[in-house]
Amino acid sequence: MASEFARLLKQDFSDTEASATAWRTLSTTTDSLTSRHRSRVTGPLHHSWKGDDADSALYFLEDVESRLGVVETEAMAVARVVDTTRVWMENAQTALRNAVRRAEQDHFEVDDDGWVSDPTTADLPHQDPDAQQIVADRNGLLGEYRARIDEALTDARKASDDGAKALGRLNGDILTDPLSHDAAAESADDTRLAMKDIGVQDPQIPKDDPKGAAAWWKALSPEERQEYTTLYPKQIGSTDGLPTDVRDDANRTALNQELNALQEGNYDEDFPGESDETVNQRLKNAELLSDRLDASDSAPKGKELYLIGYDSKDDGRAVIAMGNPDTADHTGILVPGTNADMEGVPGQLSRIDKLQTSAERQSHGESVAMITWLGYDAPEASATDFGSVGGTGRAEDAAPDLRQFVAGTHAAHDGSPSHTTVLGHSYGSTVVGAAAAGGSGLGADDVVVVGSPGMTVDEASDLQMDPEHVWVGGAEDDPIIDNFSGYTLGDNPMNAPFGGNNFEVDTHGHSGYWDEGSDSLRNQGSIIGGRKPAEVPKEGAENPDPPLVAG
Repeated sequence: MASEFARLLKQDFSDTEASATAWRTLSTTTDSLTSRHRSRVTGPLHHSWKGDDADSALYFLEDVESRLGVVETEAMAVARVVDTTRVWMENAQTALRNAVRRAEQDHFEVDDDGWVSDPTTADLPHQDPDAQQIVADRNGLLGEYRARIDEALTDARKASDDGAKALGRLNGDILTDPLSHDAAAESADDTRLAMKDIGVQDPQIPKDDPKGAAAWWKALSPEERQEYTTLYPKQIGSTDGLPTDVRDDANRTALNQELNALQEGNYDEDFPGESDETVNQRLKNAELLSDRLDASDSAPKGKELYLIGYDSKDDGRAVIAMGNPDTADHTGILVPGTNADMEGVPGQLSRIDKLQTSAERQSHGESVAMITWLGYDAPEASATDFGSVGGTGRAEDAAPDLRQFVAGTHAAHDGSPSHTTVLGHSYGSTVVGAAAAGGSGLGADDVVVVGSPGMTVDEASDLQMDPEHVWVGGAEDDPIIDNFSGYTLGDNPMNAPFGGNNFEVDTHGHSGYWDEGSDSLRNQGSIIGGRKPAEVPKEGAENPDPPLVAG
């Protein structure tokens, strides 16, 4: 049997490279087929098939999709392990060949086992001082070449052992034991540990820099992009500035991985030290979000949902787009207010659906994407905790994230930036105000608030944008405006001293601003679509003097 030296010296790694390519192809094909299955099978069935049999069948089909997601991840991990091991082995091979070549150039002999000897000193007179110096010099080189060869073999051995250890974790038991839920639950941990085994570091994404993140992504090869999306879904999915479809793909993978872990109780790695109550709330939130996304898998073009961000902790957070903001002519971002949580996501999606439809009608055929941005810890309406809803703390905490998110939509947009409108309802308007007033501003073309208890400032000019693009709507019987605006969260934006513009509202109460067929909805749609709404005078504004008449 050939020695390690002889095998490494002559090894052809083309089969290893082909193997990595095949595993990568399996991963990307599985990803494509899973998306196709969602849009053509489970998605339509959600709408057309009801009853106990439907529930059982859909549970099975969605479990299959989840397992295909595990195959996608583990196949990509196998490709990465095989490819990384090959690179390290090739580096060791190059070092070995260089050592042998240079040794032979210096007239040393290297046998088939890698042993280096020096035939040039065999016949030198041992008593001659000059000969002794030559021997000493040659022995120094001899030791150096032997060390180089040993080091190359050690590196190759380590690469092989590390690769074998990593592949041992990725043992494909999701395929060999399809009834094992533990295989799905442990997949993300296995992948993480496999990458650690071979020394692969997490992607070095520019932090809190949407433009930098967009440039980083564009510089990657298609293979690198697919690999990062598959192996590091949480990091990719949470990075503002990356393409919306990429973040959606990554976040859905991360959500499925989290669900698998939570459902099987395998969550210590991701959520160390959390109580059973906290974990159960995470599970509830993740299931609510997953079910809502599943129900929209067959949505028509323009109404498809993109999961841009989420967090299952506590009340839950979710940032979801309807339509792709990267390609839309107009983008609206709706920030919900008090008591917004994961259970309220369906209601928020209904609101952005109505806003999108209204804006498309007003924009005369131009494309519109809408986003619900529950990217912050919304306050709870509580008689015992007035500080959260009556103070600006939650809004100030959320402001930097909202500013960065808006910057990310600009960085990810194809071509010229989309006309962007940021809307805030209730305490969401306080968040929008804090984001616009702080930092370098919000970066929106228009700001719309409805049912606002205050925007943290006393004048529209404090929002670092043209007050002519600040729009305020309020129902006459909105209890939040009547009872809270103008007190602890800033002056009432409806009133004349605040500035900006009021648009016509014909709905009632605090939650009627999205009623079908209403002027309230139509006017918001006009602003999102880049048109002027029907305006009404600011409350408390003095009537202009009548024109002078000669005579």
